[in-house]
Formats: sequence, C-alpha cells, structure tokens
Amino acid sequence: MPSLSPKILLARLGLRPKKALGQNFLLHPHQARRIVAALHLTGEETVVEIGAGLGALTVRLAPAARRLIALERDPELARFLAAEILAGSPGVEVICQDVLEFDFPGAAREAGRPLTVVGNLPYQITSPLLFLLLRDVAAIEQAVLMMQLEVGARLTASPGTRDYGILSVLVQYHFRLTRLFSLAPGNFYPPPQVDSVVLQLAPDPPAAVALDPALLHQVVKTAFGHRRKTLTSTLVSGAAALGVSPEAMRGILAELRLDLKRRGETLSVAEFVAVSNRVAGLRGEM
Repeated sequence: MPSLSPKILLARLGLRPKKALGQNFLLHPHQARRIVAALHLTGEETVVEIGAGLGALTVRLAPAARRLIALERDPELARFLAAEILAGSPGVEVICQDVLEFDFPGAAREAGRPLTVVGNLPYQITSPLLFLLLRDVAAIEQAVLMMQLEVGARLTASPGTRDYGILSVLVQYHFRLTRLFSLAPGNFYPPPQVDSVVLQLAPDPPAAVALDPALLHQVVKTAFGHRRKTLTSTLVSGAAALGVSPEAMRGILAELRLDLKRRGETLSVAEFVAVSNRVAGLRGEM
C-alpha cells in the first residue's frame, strides 16, 4: 500500500485530505529519499517526525534510526500508520498528538541525547512550531524541515531586508541554515497554493554567545516591536521591560556604536547578542 499514490491510498481508506490539519501529501518517493538522506542518520539517533501522514518519510526513517517517534495528529492516519505501515517495526512509536504539545526535552532525556527532527510543517502552525523548537533548542541536535517558501525566506534573510525578523535572528543564532531544495505545488496531493522549501538546520555554536538566551529573545522582540521605528522608539522606549533604564540603554547603544536612528531590522545577530549581553551585565550589577 505505501507505493500507491496518496490520492488512491486515501480513497481506499475512505478518507479525504483535511484542510484544517494542513494535509498536503508528498507525491514522489525520490523527494522523500532526498529529505531522509539529508539527515545523514547513523542508526544511533532518536528521530521525531512531525506530521507522519501516510508514511512517505516514516517508512524510510524507521530502518535508519535507533528509535522513531512518528507524530500524527489525525487519529485515522495514526491508526493506519501503526496498523498497516509500521506494524512489527522495532523501535517505532506512533503518537497521535499535536506537535505543539509534544515534550521534546522529555524525549531527549529518555533518549540520552538530543533529538533529530524532520517533517513537513503544517503551514498554519509553522511559526508557533519554530518558536517551540527554539525554546527547546537544547533538546534538538539537527533538523530537516519542509515549510512554506515564504517562511524559509524569513529564516535565511539578511539584516536590512524585508524578510529579516525575529525568527531570522533567533534561528540563525542557534543554527547554521542550508537551503536544500524547493518544491512546487505539483509535488503534493492536494497541491497547496504556495511553493515549499526544505531547509537543513545544523548545530552551529555562535561566534558571540548570549549570556542569557531568554533575554536575547526579549531584546530581539522589543527591537522588532515596531518594525519601522528607530532604536530610540524600540529599545530605548522599551528599556524598562528589559530591566534597565532608558538612559542606561542609550549608554549601551552608544558604547556599541549603534546609531539611535537605525531600525531594529538592520542589526545583525552579533549586534543583538552584544546588546543583550550588555543589558545582562547591567542587570547583574543592580
């Protein structure tokens, strides 16, 4: 059955794609093989697959990983995966659960090492899911993720460009991003209305380390709070929420030679880290 096209397979199961769950099934086996190959699995990893669907990736991940946790929110597809696709496969667990509720740190502790994450991110929850992975980044070793092309452009954007934003800074701080390939709507059933891109997120120790990663997130969020506003209207005006006075923030920006007339979206990842670390230092002295 796994070799059948998604359209035929769903018809045999008496199912239809659920738009509310963002179900767009990969059509071509060679694309699934490319995604799995990009993980360079050694057989020692615990892999978490997001949105296992009809098993296009799952059947290739199962024999390549030490353990596979296949997350599938649709109970009908979860039952199908467990009963007909993965029956008898050792080290594979199908969990019918919303990925936004999955305990990544707990799974990593159980595995005794960080997780490998792979999947086709449902378009409607892509940003919340990426923020979840950033929150639990210590539990993530690497990821290969398919997402909307527009979101991929945001993640890989450079400072000063239209797509550069909070996710750009935070993802680039934690990971080295590589664009693997893009997929037109015709590669899926049913075809989505947008192109997709597959990105590889690899561990990449930052050149400048944030003393307080949670504070870095706050600083970045504050700087982008009013996108077209200058640092005076964002970081200086919002300094109190960061635990320092506006005057102290002016001093930090002056010390770092950051012009108050610049906008947050022009700051590099390293500049955000520098601001965050100065703020952390001042708060520690108070």
